[in-house]
Amino acid sequence: MILALATGCDNVEWGGASVALQPPPPATVGAAPAEDSLQTGEPDAPPPPPLPEGAVLYAGTRSGASVTLRPLFELRGDTIVELTDEAEAPGYNAHYAATLLAPGTEFTLFADGVRVGTLVAESAGVDAGWCRPTPSVQGVPELVPAAASATRFLALARTDEGAARTHAAGAFPAVAASHREGSRLMAQTAIMRESALWPDDLSAARADLAVTRLAPDEPPTVAATFMFRDRLAVEDPGTPVAYSLFVLGTETEGRYLLDYTWYRRVGDAAKGAPRFFQQFDWDGDERPEVLLEVMGTASRWPAVLELDDGEWELVYEAGCSAETAPTGE
Repeated sequence: MILALATGCDNVEWGGASVALQPPPPATVGAAPAEDSLQTGEPDAPPPPPLPEGAVLYAGTRSGASVTLRPLFELRGDTIVELTDEAEAPGYNAHYAATLLAPGTEFTLFADGVRVGTLVAESAGVDAGWCRPTPSVQGVPELVPAAASATRFLALARTDEGAARTHAAGAFPAVAASHREGSRLMAQTAIMRESALWPDDLSAARADLAVTRLAPDEPPTVAATFMFRDRLAVEDPGTPVAYSLFVLGTETEGRYLLDYTWYRRVGDAAKGAPRFFQQFDWDGDERPEVLLEVMGTASRWPAVLELDDGEWELVYEAGCSAETAPTGE
């Protein structure tokens, strides 16, 4: 930095030599700053929003030949961490898509608790997701023959998939009449326990039925959703007496015992109707987790059940706004 010591013109004797002190040149309005000016350029751009530190679990849905993956939450060991909200960090979704979903990125697909194939990212963007707008990636999957008809998947990036999980025999059990009857009997038990209103036709009230196998040698597990004066969809039922009932149970000695019940009445806790999405031991603790897709009046969101010491527990439900969030697919 230059420090101006004189403003006039004088001759000074210094050690016998005559030194002429000249005033600085007059300032010119609009002149370019000197090279040594403190103003060296535009202000630094803000750093991009931080990306997840751990593995991210993706939910995948098939439409035609392609599958769309959307990130749900971050996994840090057995802890679920919600992803950064675009409203909190503008630019996060675009930064995520460009960095973690670039074309060529590979994902491992899981369904019915086993590894079923791969997906290579072809295109990425930002669109309506579960709870709020999220990054998304699309591609054509390569699947094992047993999963050829699967429409819902879980996925991890290939770098996050952990130990190899191969396709297991016994996965994808076919839905049979015994599963339908088992789900109906479990619903009867749950309705009596909850003192809920009875549907006119319980079988007709069943809106979703899924059969899965929690391990290759385990008997089938049945998960079913029943709706009373409502539909299993993102919409307002228009009556406070409407409710959703989700039951889950595993066959034991020819009977389906009720292992878990989700009962939610609209007039008590607003609409929150779950259906089985997929199950998979995504945190590698040798205990399966079940991902539920919960539908409200204006949005859908994820919830997680975990099997611990033989009992199912609700360990996570996204805290998004059901009234203002987008519906997604």
